[in-house]
Amino acid sequence: MLSAPLAAHQACDAASLRFARIFRGQFTLSQSEELHIDGYRATDLGDGWRLHHCRSTPFARLHGEDGALAGVVLGLAVDGAGKLVTDGYVLATSFEAFVTAAAGRYVAIDGAGAIYADPTGSMGVVYDANTRTVASTPLMCLDRPIIENPRFDVDAVQGGRGSYALGFTRDAYVRGVMPNHRLDLANFTLTRFWPKADATFPTNGPDQTIAAMGQRLSDVIGAIAAGYTTLLPLSGGRDSRNLAAAAKPHLAQIAQSYTFVSNWQGKIDAELSEQIAASLGLEHVTYASFIATDQERDTPNRVARRRQKTAFRLAAGYVGDANNDVLDGLSRKVPKGVVLRGNVMELLKANHWKRGLARDAAHPDGHDADYATERLAILPAGGAQTVAAFKPDYLAWKATLPHGAQALAYDFAFIESLLPGWQPKFYGYTRNFLVNPFSDRALIAGCLRLPVAERQANVYNDALLTHLAPELASIPFTPDLKRARLNAA
Repeated sequence: MLSAPLAAHQACDAASLRFARIFRGQFTLSQSEELHIDGYRATDLGDGWRLHHCRSTPFARLHGEDGALAGVVLGLAVDGAGKLVTDGYVLATSFEAFVTAAAGRYVAIDGAGAIYADPTGSMGVVYDANTRTVASTPLMCLDRPIIENPRFDVDAVQGGRGSYALGFTRDAYVRGVMPNHRLDLANFTLTRFWPKADATFPTNGPDQTIAAMGQRLSDVIGAIAAGYTTLLPLSGGRDSRNLAAAAKPHLAQIAQSYTFVSNWQGKIDAELSEQIAASLGLEHVTYASFIATDQERDTPNRVARRRQKTAFRLAAGYVGDANNDVLDGLSRKVPKGVVLRGNVMELLKANHWKRGLARDAAHPDGHDADYATERLAILPAGGAQTVAAFKPDYLAWKATLPHGAQALAYDFAFIESLLPGWQPKFYGYTRNFLVNPFSDRALIAGCLRLPVAERQANVYNDALLTHLAPELASIPFTPDLKRARLNAA
């Protein structure tokens, strides 16, 4: 059983960092009677299980219609009817049916003894079967130093040239709870619960699918904005623009939109974002560290940046280094609140597919396991080395997909392996709570019903924008404006 101090405490002490600040927003679930985490709230869940969780993280106890405690949700969830899940929420369905329908960034713990990650693993969940511990990140799951997983290149992962995909972590014995699987607390086994065995994803009715997706996305954003101070980052790309479009009915409850500028392209993003915000009547703020040239920057000194990098690595579980907005101190200028993110919406452009298969096959049901394994970006050398090392793991994961989802294995690999491999970085943003409104199984299923080749051509990205906010369609996208300015230079 686990005991204090956790590896997280030990790592903070070694780096002269404050645990309370670095591990803000995290949790540990254990049956250990010896574990106490100063500053964290402790909630007893029955059968000796105790959830130790940061007080800053949204927390809701769920009850059955008989009033009995049915489970808890840590993080931010919106149910299938578009209602924000808050403390005292009453389940109208089974716990698993509730989880299947819930959008957001959360961990759901069933009182019957099971753990569920959110639809895309955006709120990381890891476990160590040896000590029967579940936690947010590896350092919160251990009371010993990390035992390196020899299959991965630690430095490459930190540098963004590799990934802990397929449910692996830096520690050889700590694994991730993959999205769409339940972790049974009795025996610490993972079992797929979605898609169900008889699931199908027919590609008929794209207009109706887009309309339904637009409504659901808008409902999710509306529920979040009604319950929390909500911020919307904007860029000149498609994802944030579609989020802004879906937020139209709820703009009065969006506190602010903003853009980070840390390079020349960011200046183009800011210019286009200001046009989007003006069109919608949103208050917009640009936070810039980039002034005119790469040599002219308004950033913290080297020592402060190095310290911030260390803190981020500890908080995020060593899944990659911080982005410029963190290292430049820009993220600390943003008001506190919930930050909406556009991750997951890459499904609308089928970004994980091999383009040749989608374009050239009569139907995109072919599958190239070598390509699929390479696409997980696990090892820096890529190619043959990655395939040789991880193809069996990939095929074992693929075999868990039901028959009706096998043809969409590329999409599911993106949802269940690639995204959860890097999204624990969200834990490094300790000032704000980051949420993907598109992290929702209804929205994911909608994408999977749309033909792949048309997704790759951005047909449905454009259709969603036209459906939600046609006035934004005439504003250029960053790649187009960047290309035009480079050509004119």
